[in-house]
Amino acid sequence: MHMELGRQTHGWSGSIEEFLSTPPSLIEESLLDHMSGLFGHGASDLQVSAWEEEVSLLRNTFRSLSISRPDSLEWSVVFEFEIPLEGGRRPDVLILAPETLLVLEFKQESVITRASVEQVAAYARDLSEYHSESHNLDVKSIVIPTRTLDMRFISENVKGVSPDLLPSELDSLPSGRSPNLSKWLKGDYAPLPTLIAAAKMIFKNERLPAIKRAESSGVWRAVGKLREISRNSRINGEHAMAFVAGVPGAGKTLVGLQFVHEESSEEINSVFLSGNGPLVDVLSGALKSTVFVKDLHGFIKTHGLTVKIPKQHVIVFDEAQRAWDSEHMANKTNVNFSEPDLLVAIGERIPDWSMLVGLIGHGQEINSGEEAGISGWAEAISKSPNRESWRLYVPPRFHSQFASLNTSESPELDLNVSLRSKKADELHTWVENLLEGHISEAAKYAQRMQRNEFNIFVSRNLEECKEYLVERYDGLKDCRYGILASAKDKTLSSFGIENGFFENKRVKYRDWYNNPKGDPGSCCNFEAPMTEFGSQGLELDMALVAWGDDFVWNGKTWIMRKMRTKYPQRDPFTLRKNSYRVLLTRSRDGLVIFVPPLEKFDSTELVLLASGAKPLTKLIQDSKTA
Repeated sequence: MHMELGRQTHGWSGSIEEFLSTPPSLIEESLLDHMSGLFGHGASDLQVSAWEEEVSLLRNTFRSLSISRPDSLEWSVVFEFEIPLEGGRRPDVLILAPETLLVLEFKQESVITRASVEQVAAYARDLSEYHSESHNLDVKSIVIPTRTLDMRFISENVKGVSPDLLPSELDSLPSGRSPNLSKWLKGDYAPLPTLIAAAKMIFKNERLPAIKRAESSGVWRAVGKLREISRNSRINGEHAMAFVAGVPGAGKTLVGLQFVHEESSEEINSVFLSGNGPLVDVLSGALKSTVFVKDLHGFIKTHGLTVKIPKQHVIVFDEAQRAWDSEHMANKTNVNFSEPDLLVAIGERIPDWSMLVGLIGHGQEINSGEEAGISGWAEAISKSPNRESWRLYVPPRFHSQFASLNTSESPELDLNVSLRSKKADELHTWVENLLEGHISEAAKYAQRMQRNEFNIFVSRNLEECKEYLVERYDGLKDCRYGILASAKDKTLSSFGIENGFFENKRVKYRDWYNNPKGDPGSCCNFEAPMTEFGSQGLELDMALVAWGDDFVWNGKTWIMRKMRTKYPQRDPFTLRKNSYRVLLTRSRDGLVIFVPPLEKFDSTELVLLASGAKPLTKLIQDSKTA
């Protein structure tokens, strides 16, 4: 049996031949020891019973298999593999066979639930994408409902097999040399952290995971380019402005945080600004510090509307395209300058040199005064009396907007690959097609995502949605799920989703995103929804998007409900559409959409289904009972 120094990171492992020759009591004792070491307590009677059943079923399976496939005795089996950095997530059983990694999940049930299928699919996905020794293996997932006979089915990429058919399922695996167990167990596991987890790692001076996607997406290349610009600006005594752009999930905020941290020294002071109040609150709570991350609007009020000079030379601001225009500033603060005007003026007052870095998202303008977009920055520098002192660095696709200024193209500042799970790569494209009314095109992307275990579900039953999420993430204390809803809807409150202005003001953002299920204020408690204003720039493992009456499908196109606003809006329809773009793109693992069971939402449900979303059903298969 494979052994490691210190606490073992799995319950038991060895070849199938070793498994068959080891007394079941010793295997179960090893499983108990592992759980005690992991959680500090023993196993429940239900868990012990499940282990006993798994061991018995697998002994019968492997004995039968060894008759037709003697080479299977050289395969390896791993019980309760502890996925690193994942808070105790453990697939029941892994089998290392030629060219193959099988992920088995046993359920003491006579039926298979949707949540069970999603759970084992997530295990397979994470091992395939983030475990170095699994990259070149065909990772397959199987759910085994132990109270069934003669049952087999496939849902997406997950197979369901009754215990009596498991030997024949394994018999179909390729022949050849099995992966080395010891080498596999020592493989590196580098998952993509959430933004909050990444921020914690950065400011604790911990190295971020060297995931292949971060390397290929150019995150570190962009940080390096920004540091080069900063160094040259300091040496030459220049004012510099750089823009980092990218697709949703490409790591723009990660670039900004990493750059701010690396530029923080006695000689160079830096700050990360965001007009996204909830993001500032959540990051400040996670970091237990307000030193590096501050509110953009408050910073401008302090330094832009006074002669006070900031101590920072490097100022990074998130969602640059959302900066307020002069008209909105006049309405909000009685000042006839835009936020870009004021930030440029702040940069010019900083002695010796300064560097402003704007992070640019796409389709994220959701507030009044944000419609000007990136052009507001070009205008601000163009009318500055010190325009010749500025040197700009922009991604090539934005060069034309700054062509009249001292501008250099910097391809390194364009992040065009999403850092999110590759299963969710095309989510923003699906959302784009859905919201533009390209329904058949959206359906194609949904089908491709579903083949990669990223599912989009629709239900008219809110409790069904909640039950699915609770079961899907049962026991995973580090996972986050919750309700997202438009702030402009007027229907959802009748279903217990209180998304009004005053109700939302009572929500503590840092608790909603940071606290685990059961703790006060956690999103997982479903006590309060988060609106587009509180979810922008943040993410959940899975969002439950409650569709509102402010943006519905009328059978031919999307329409918005007329509404009064406190501040003028140039294009209210685009702001509403962008609100749903934000709500629908917050998920890492999949998406659940609740459509209220009212007649006015019937066409919206139909267009979501036509766009490739699937009805959420609790049971996958009505199985034959044993």
